[in-house]
Amino acid sequence: MNDLRAPISIPEDAAPHPDSNLEWWYCYAFINGEGGRRYALMITFFRVGELPRLKGHYLIYSLIRLDRPGHIARSFLDRTLFFQMTGLYLPSYFLIKPNDKITWGQYGTLFKGKLPSPHSWIKDVSVGSRPTQLQCDRADLIFKDDTSQNFTLRIHDQEARIELEFTPSKRLTAIDEKGTLNGLYYYSSTRNSVKGRIHHEEGTERLSGEGWFDHQWGRNYELLKGEGWNWFGLQLDDGRELLISQLHAAKSAVPPAPPTAIIILKDRASISVNDTKLQPLRVWRSAKSGMSYPIEWHISIPDYRLELHVAPVLDNQEMPIIGPIRAIWEGACVVTGMDHNSHKPISGKGFVELAGYAKYAKP
Repeated sequence: MNDLRAPISIPEDAAPHPDSNLEWWYCYAFINGEGGRRYALMITFFRVGELPRLKGHYLIYSLIRLDRPGHIARSFLDRTLFFQMTGLYLPSYFLIKPNDKITWGQYGTLFKGKLPSPHSWIKDVSVGSRPTQLQCDRADLIFKDDTSQNFTLRIHDQEARIELEFTPSKRLTAIDEKGTLNGLYYYSSTRNSVKGRIHHEEGTERLSGEGWFDHQWGRNYELLKGEGWNWFGLQLDDGRELLISQLHAAKSAVPPAPPTAIIILKDRASISVNDTKLQPLRVWRSAKSGMSYPIEWHISIPDYRLELHVAPVLDNQEMPIIGPIRAIWEGACVVTGMDHNSHKPISGKGFVELAGYAKYAKP
């Protein structure tokens, strides 16, 4: 689909959008293995570029061990994105923020043809349509067909190799059909059955659990301006999901925008929520980046009398990001709370993404 103003349509919009300058495919999963092992993972495939062709590609993923908490975070980019960053995006950023010494340091490393640690190269990137296929030497996301949105995810990491099959348990939810929040069109598959295998030094084990999938595309320059966001993708054990997005400005003195929220009910219907209150409860500071993130939250939805507490499974779930954003906090969380309408407790799980917190960094 070339018209970025048209409503979302599947299967057309499952495929890549050449007219977008930013597009990504995101998913997470909570999965159980054998012998009490439990895992969570997150992966995002980015496609970047101002022209319909010559897109750059960026890949991030994290592997999290839940039964004995541990966290691996990876960041990869290809040569095309490297040339886009050094020739266009970072020079444009410096026109807006010429005094960002840390990003100037990154730029100096890139200008020498090298990647700053801990980022690495990806190669042999291919993107196909009908059905959608995203493939590289580090990971693959391959759809069985674009209409059903069943897909296979493979991650090829030195610590473990993972193969997962995602099967939607609910119909797709159109989150933003007009790109009104941040210029990006957005749909989600908020509940998926996940099955597969993990291969590691202890052997091979079967996996099963639940997952989430997002696809977003459009034209967006917020990262060049230092803008950020708080995102919550929560799966409640009663069959509902809650998706919350909140933008915040580049300057810490500017209050964040009111959050937008959607509740996806057990019967697959979705409800937009006008009054959602987010209250950060605890801040964690990264010793590596110096950035501080509000990693624990209280969420109140008065219209539906929901009170939720979202807490991380472990504090350090920082993900390094190439460019001025420097890092995000992308973390697996547990959800507890109360539904005051039914007088029943709430439990669940999900991921929280906190981006644009370089403005709070301390050396």
